[in-house]
Parts: sequence; C-alpha cells; structure tokens
Amino acid sequence: MTQVDVPGTMPPCTYTSAGRSVVSGVRACATVISDVAETMHANAAPAGIEGDPAAVAHHAMTNTAGKVDAAAAAMITGLTALDAYCDRMDELKSRWHELENVKGALDLSVSSLRTRQKSADPADATLDTDIRAHNSKVATYDADVSAWTRHVRAAEDRVIAALGRADSLSEAEGLVGSVPNVPTLIKELDKLGKDPVAVNAWWLALSAAEREALKVSDPGRIGNTDGIPIQDRDDANRAQLSAQLNTLKQMKADGETLSKEQQKLVDQAQAIYDGLAKANGEVDLYGNPLPAYLMVYDPHAGGGDGYGAIAFGNPETADHVSVNVPGFGNTLTGIDSLAESAFDVRETAEWQSNGSVASIAWMGYDAPEFDASVNGVIDGLNVAGEFRAEDGARNLEAFVDGLRATRHGAEPHMTVIGHSYGSTTVAKAAGHDGTLDVDDIVLVGSPGAGDENPHASDLRGNVYAGSAGDDFVSRLGSNNALSLGVDPASKGFGATRFEVDTPGDFAFDDWKTNLDIHTSYFDRDSSSLANVGKVVAGNGGDVDEVDQRVAPNSLWFAQEAAEDGWRATRAGYEAAQDGVKEWFKNRFGLG
Repeated sequence: MTQVDVPGTMPPCTYTSAGRSVVSGVRACATVISDVAETMHANAAPAGIEGDPAAVAHHAMTNTAGKVDAAAAAMITGLTALDAYCDRMDELKSRWHELENVKGALDLSVSSLRTRQKSADPADATLDTDIRAHNSKVATYDADVSAWTRHVRAAEDRVIAALGRADSLSEAEGLVGSVPNVPTLIKELDKLGKDPVAVNAWWLALSAAEREALKVSDPGRIGNTDGIPIQDRDDANRAQLSAQLNTLKQMKADGETLSKEQQKLVDQAQAIYDGLAKANGEVDLYGNPLPAYLMVYDPHAGGGDGYGAIAFGNPETADHVSVNVPGFGNTLTGIDSLAESAFDVRETAEWQSNGSVASIAWMGYDAPEFDASVNGVIDGLNVAGEFRAEDGARNLEAFVDGLRATRHGAEPHMTVIGHSYGSTTVAKAAGHDGTLDVDDIVLVGSPGAGDENPHASDLRGNVYAGSAGDDFVSRLGSNNALSLGVDPASKGFGATRFEVDTPGDFAFDDWKTNLDIHTSYFDRDSSSLANVGKVVAGNGGDVDEVDQRVAPNSLWFAQEAAEDGWRATRAGYEAAQDGVKEWFKNRFGLG
C-alpha cells in the first residue's frame, strides 16, 4: 500500500506590521538629527575664516556639526536597510499565508486519502494515482517551506549586517561621503514642476538610499508632493509629525510655556493621530489589517489652519476609491471627525461592493470660517464667495491626478464626495473651469454647485445629491447672482437626489439642532450614509431616490420665518397665560 505523506509543520512568522512602526520612530529621530545638522552648519565657522588654525579647527559648532552629520548618515544607512527588510518581510508574510493555505488543503487531502485506504474498496482504481499526486504536492510544499525559511534568514542577515556597518562613530563618519546629495535631488524635483506622472517616474528611478535621504531631510516636501507613492508620503509625513510633536512635548516637560501657534501644532497632531487610530484593529473583508496612510500633512498651510489627508485602505490598489471634501469651519484640528466620516463611508461601501475600497479624508484647502449662528454661516459663505472653492478645486484636481499617477494596474472606480462648502469646491473642480474627471460626484448639504454649473450635465461624472429638508445650508442655492450657484437638489439642476435623514426641525434660534441637521449626512446607520456607500461601491443605480425640489428655496425661508414668528408669538401668549394664573393664585389664593 502506498504511503500517504504528511506535510511538514509551517514555521511561525513572527514579523508583524509593528516593524513599520519601529522604522517610523527611527525615521522621526533621523528627521530631528537632520534638522539639528542643518542648524549647526548654518551657525558653524565659515569655510574661509581667518585666525588661529587650532581655534578654527576646534570651533565647537563646526566640530559638533561633523558628528551630527555622521549620526545622520548612520541613521539613513540604517533606515534604508530597515525599509528594505520590512518590504521583504511583507512579501514573505504574504507568502507565509499562501503556504498556510496550501498546508490546510494538504491536511484535508491526507485525511481523505487515509479514509479511502481504510475502506480498501477494490473498485477505487485511482487511489494509488491520487496518493502519488498528493505526495508530489507535499514534496513541493516542503521544498517551498524550506525556501521560505532561507529567505527569512537571508533578510535578517542582511539587515543585521547593514546595521552593524553603522554602529560606531568611526563607521558612521566613514558613511558621510556616501550619503546622497539631497540639495541636488531637490533641484531635480523642482524642475519637474507639478506633473505627478513625471514626479512618480523620477521617484521610482531613485535608489532606496536616495529616497530615504529625501524623506529624512525634507519630509514636508516629500510627504506633500503629488506623484510620490503613498507609502513614501506616509513615511515622510509621519516622521515630520512625530518629530514636531516630540519636540513640543519635550519643551513642555522642560517647563516651557507653549505659544498659541505651538499649542495649535499639538492639537493638530493629536487630531491626526486620533484619525489614524480609527484603523487600529480593523480588517478588510478579506481579513487583512486595514492600513491607514497620512497622505498630506502641512500644519502651516491655509493661513495656519493646516492641510491634511488620511486614507483608509490603499488607493493605489483598491477597486473603488473615494475622496471626502469637507465644508465650512473645517481645519486640521478637526480632521479626526472628517476621518471618521471617511472611515464609515469605506466600511459602508465595502459591504456593498464587489471589490476592495479605499476612502480618503481630504482637508486640502482653506475652508471659510463662520460664527455660530444662522446669519454667521450665511455671512461667512457670502464673504468667502467662490474664491476659496476655486482655490480648493485646483488643489483637489492636483491631488486626484496624483492618485492616478501612482496607481498599480487598472484605473479604479472613483467617487468624490463634497459636503457643505466642500460640495461647491468639488463642483467647481468637476465643472467647466476644472479638470477633475471621476466616475461619480456626490454633493451633500450643498449651498450651491458654483455659478458656472447650472446643470448636472455641466459636471464630469454621474451626479448625486443628498439634501435634508430642514438643512438650511442646502437651501442657500439659487439662480441669484449673489449665491454659490444652483441648488443641486433642485429639479432644474437634474442630479439624482437620494434619501437622507433629518434629525430635527429647523429653527432660527436653535443653532445646535440646525448644525446637527447639516452635519448628519455621514451618521452611522443613516439612510444618507447607506446611499453614499452605494455610490462609492459602484452601485449608484441602487440609491433610494426621492423627488427633487421644485419650489424656490426663498419660499422655504419665508415659510420658516413665518412659522418661527408664530412659534415665538404662541410661546409669548402661553407665558403670559402662566403669568396671569400665577398672579391670581398669589393675589386671591386661586388655583
């Protein structure tokens, strides 16, 4: 009887995504060292200084700058090796899962074949043939496991050897001359302008050491340049974020009082970390850990309000990609809330899609400010006009072009979602004056689609509108020259209007409820979020449609004002009645 071979045990794979976190921490440290080196060189003894040669040679700043250069060189060398190790281990981890699946199938085959052997059915003429085929697969599996083990050891040996070549000052000083020339590389990048395709080609042609040196020496530039791959942008942005936050925390620990601007940096950083943390412990539909990327981090942009972008899922490989654009009052200190909306959009869409989904919270423009009142919002929008939407549209176009430039494989199904003033920004990017060209446009709580876009057909892509009946911001759209354009929920505009929830009634004197209504479009378990998810998943034809608005919004405001006046009058009348009753009770002892 032919023996049924049993596959060998698969060795454990102890590498986890925490390896990337370690590298990120080292990169943040290297960024600080690079900044220190730059400062020291700026204050070191000039090259042509005259005087006592010994004094010049031992100029404290000059001497220290050289040692810091050595430390920076050692860090860049180590980071290059660590990055390569993580990349290789990511591949081997994926291979490990494949081999685990193979072993599972072979174990089932062993059980089945042994059961057939025990039955000893003479009619089972193919048993020996099946066993030999199984044994051949076991031999291949065992060989693959041995190869996998060798590859893991080789990756570990390479990183250990690389780190060993930079673990002393003398060795580090010997590495200074081999560090890539960052200023020259930055000049090359400058010549490419804002062409994301050219930037991507240039970046991919760099050596690993050159890319690492750029991420460490100029993280703000690398992390915010469209066309650079998402993982590298994330590396650079996290390094800058961590370096800045750790410096400020140390200042505070040393007893220093942070300035208003410095405290804002701390608040912005905390909001970003809170946003990224929403992916912690989450998995996609295939059981893989859900990645989160910091695609944009510029705390000083937008007049100090800051720019940022957080992606859940990988937009370079996902089948469906969405970009959430926020509206008035949004700044980098509130990106955690925007990230939560994007996270919920991705989760909702993934359950309805036939592929992977990536969703991006994009705070990449200077949204208008407002005072906490109905009139304050209206005044804020009027003051801002469409200028900030136009500037934001250009930034959005560049960002989406960058997403396309770094894609792997086929183009994704892409949706851009604009909320509040962000919908005006999106419409201007997708309209006659813009270049944004995506599959679907979703405008929710929109104050108008821009004066040059009177109809949905003026926008590139299928256009959907979500508008709560009592959302006063969505009632600001009109044909009036002073407005932000036509109401996307109106029949004249022609978008597909979908059902949304209205968590309250509008009232001129109830700002909290009015704001709750306007910000409810991405609430979990809401019909609005469900419909947005359908569009992002590529199932826009399945949204729950509702009738478009026919009556002018000015009439709605007039009716609300009248009702508000009646409510105030009735409240006054009831208060007067209560007062009369109280007077009679006190005066005559009547109930």
